[in-house]
Amino acid sequence: MYIQTKDLTLEDGEHEVVLRASDKVFSGYDIEVETNMIQKKDGVYIVREQETWDSLPIYEIKNCTVVRLDFTQYEYFTGIKRRKTVSEKIRKQYNPPSENKIMRKTLKKILDHLGLEDEKFSKYNQKVEEIISKIPKKESK
Repeated sequence: MYIQTKDLTLEDGEHEVVLRASDKVFSGYDIEVETNMIQKKDGVYIVREQETWDSLPIYEIKNCTVVRLDFTQYEYFTGIKRRKTVSEKIRKQYNPPSENKIMRKTLKKILDHLGLEDEKFSKYNQKVEEIISKIPKKESK
Protein backbone atom coordinates (compact mmCIF):
# COMPACT_ATOMS: atom_id res chain seq x y z
CA MET A 1 0.00 0.00 0.00
CA TYR A 2 1.24 3.48 -0.91
CA ILE A 3 0.71 6.17 1.72
CA GLN A 4 1.04 9.95 1.83
CA THR A 5 1.79 11.34 5.30
CA LYS A 6 2.13 14.61 7.16
CA ASP A 7 4.10 15.32 10.33
CA LEU A 8 2.10 16.78 13.22
CA THR A 9 3.59 17.94 16.50
CA LEU A 10 1.21 17.01 19.30
CA GLU A 11 1.56 17.21 23.09
CA ASP A 12 3.61 14.01 23.30
CA GLY A 13 5.84 14.66 20.27
CA GLU A 14 5.90 14.14 16.51
CA HIS A 15 3.26 12.02 14.79
CA GLU A 16 3.32 11.02 11.14
CA VAL A 17 -0.39 10.93 10.25
CA VAL A 18 -1.79 9.29 7.14
CA LEU A 19 -3.32 11.73 4.63
CA ARG A 20 -4.00 9.36 1.73
CA ALA A 21 -3.66 5.68 0.91
CA SER A 22 -3.86 3.67 -2.30
CA ASP A 23 -2.98 0.23 -3.59
CA LYS A 24 -1.58 1.92 -6.73
CA VAL A 25 1.44 4.22 -6.99
CA PHE A 26 0.41 7.90 -6.99
CA SER A 27 2.28 11.16 -7.24
CA GLY A 28 3.34 12.45 -3.82
CA TYR A 29 3.26 9.20 -1.83
CA ASP A 30 5.76 9.07 1.05
CA ILE A 31 5.98 5.44 2.12
CA GLU A 32 5.11 1.94 0.96
CA VAL A 33 3.92 -0.50 3.66
CA GLU A 34 2.20 -3.85 3.92
CA THR A 35 -1.03 -3.47 5.91
CA ASN A 36 -4.61 -4.66 6.06
CA MET A 37 -5.58 -2.10 8.69
CA ILE A 38 -6.84 0.61 6.36
CA GLN A 39 -10.25 -0.38 5.02
CA LYS A 40 -11.78 0.44 1.64
CA LYS A 41 -15.28 1.89 1.23
CA ASP A 42 -16.81 2.48 -2.21
CA GLY A 43 -13.41 1.93 -3.83
CA VAL A 44 -11.60 4.51 -1.64
CA TYR A 45 -9.33 3.86 1.35
CA ILE A 46 -10.75 5.61 4.42
CA VAL A 47 -7.95 7.42 6.31
CA ARG A 48 -10.04 10.15 7.99
CA GLU A 49 -12.96 9.87 10.39
CA GLN A 50 -16.31 9.98 8.63
CA GLU A 51 -18.65 10.85 11.52
CA THR A 52 -18.24 14.64 11.59
CA TRP A 53 -17.37 17.48 9.22
CA ASP A 54 -13.99 17.79 10.94
CA SER A 55 -12.49 14.86 8.97
CA LEU A 56 -9.73 14.07 11.48
CA PRO A 57 -6.91 11.58 10.74
CA ILE A 58 -7.41 8.08 12.14
CA TYR A 59 -4.08 6.42 11.27
CA GLU A 60 -0.44 7.19 11.81
CA ILE A 61 2.86 5.57 10.88
CA LYS A 62 5.05 4.23 13.70
CA ASN A 63 8.17 2.22 12.98
CA CYS A 64 7.08 1.79 9.34
CA THR A 65 3.73 0.26 10.31
CA VAL A 66 0.21 1.67 10.25
CA VAL A 67 -1.39 2.11 13.67
CA ARG A 68 -4.60 3.76 14.84
CA LEU A 69 -4.31 7.37 16.03
CA ASP A 70 -6.63 8.17 18.92
CA PHE A 71 -7.23 11.82 18.07
CA THR A 72 -9.51 12.24 21.11
CA GLN A 73 -6.40 12.15 23.34
CA TYR A 74 -4.92 15.34 21.90
CA GLU A 75 -5.89 18.95 22.60
CA TYR A 76 -4.97 19.86 19.02
CA PHE A 77 -8.02 17.93 17.82
CA THR A 78 -10.34 18.35 20.83
CA GLY A 79 -9.87 22.15 20.71
CA ILE A 80 -11.17 22.25 17.14
CA LYS A 81 -14.57 23.67 18.17
CA ARG A 82 -12.85 26.62 19.85
CA ARG A 83 -10.66 27.24 16.80
CA LYS A 84 -13.74 27.18 14.57
CA THR A 85 -15.52 29.68 16.84
CA VAL A 86 -12.54 32.05 16.83
CA SER A 87 -12.21 31.67 13.05
CA GLU A 88 -15.92 32.50 12.58
CA LYS A 89 -15.59 35.64 14.73
CA ILE A 90 -12.56 36.78 12.70
CA ARG A 91 -14.42 36.09 9.45
CA LYS A 92 -17.37 38.21 10.64
CA GLN A 93 -15.07 41.10 11.58
CA TYR A 94 -13.00 40.94 8.38
CA ASN A 95 -13.77 43.95 6.24
CA PRO A 96 -12.31 43.72 2.71
CA PRO A 97 -12.76 47.45 1.88
CA SER A 98 -10.91 48.36 5.05
CA GLU A 99 -8.14 45.88 4.25
CA ASN A 100 -7.85 47.32 0.73
CA LYS A 101 -7.57 50.85 2.16
CA ILE A 102 -4.75 49.78 4.48
CA MET A 103 -2.90 48.06 1.61
CA ARG A 104 -3.43 51.04 -0.75
CA LYS A 105 -2.18 53.55 1.86
CA THR A 106 0.80 51.34 2.73
CA LEU A 107 1.78 50.92 -0.91
CA LYS A 108 1.51 54.70 -1.45
CA LYS A 109 3.81 55.35 1.55
CA ILE A 110 6.36 52.82 0.34
CA LEU A 111 6.39 54.23 -3.19
CA ASP A 112 6.68 57.81 -1.85
CA HIS A 113 9.48 56.82 0.54
CA LEU A 114 11.44 55.10 -2.24
CA GLY A 115 10.76 57.95 -4.64
CA LEU A 116 9.13 55.62 -7.16
CA GLU A 117 6.15 56.37 -9.39
CA ASP A 118 3.71 53.81 -10.74
CA GLU A 119 1.38 55.50 -13.20
CA LYS A 120 -1.37 52.85 -13.05
CA PHE A 121 -1.38 52.81 -9.25
CA SER A 122 -1.37 56.63 -9.09
CA LYS A 123 -4.42 56.83 -11.39
CA TYR A 124 -6.22 54.15 -9.39
CA ASN A 125 -5.34 55.75 -6.05
CA GLN A 126 -6.39 59.22 -7.26
CA LYS A 127 -9.72 57.88 -8.51
CA VAL A 128 -10.39 56.11 -5.18
CA GLU A 129 -9.48 59.25 -3.21
CA GLU A 130 -11.83 61.36 -5.39
CA ILE A 131 -14.70 58.95 -4.77
CA ILE A 132 -14.01 58.95 -1.03
CA SER A 133 -13.90 62.76 -0.90
CA LYS A 134 -17.35 62.98 -2.55
CA ILE A 135 -18.93 60.82 0.15
CA PRO A 136 -18.82 62.51 3.56
CA LYS A 137 -18.12 60.41 6.65
CA LYS A 138 -21.09 59.67 8.83
CA GLU A 139 -20.67 60.97 12.33
CA SER A 140 -20.90 58.27 14.96
CA LYS A 141 -23.53 58.83 17.60
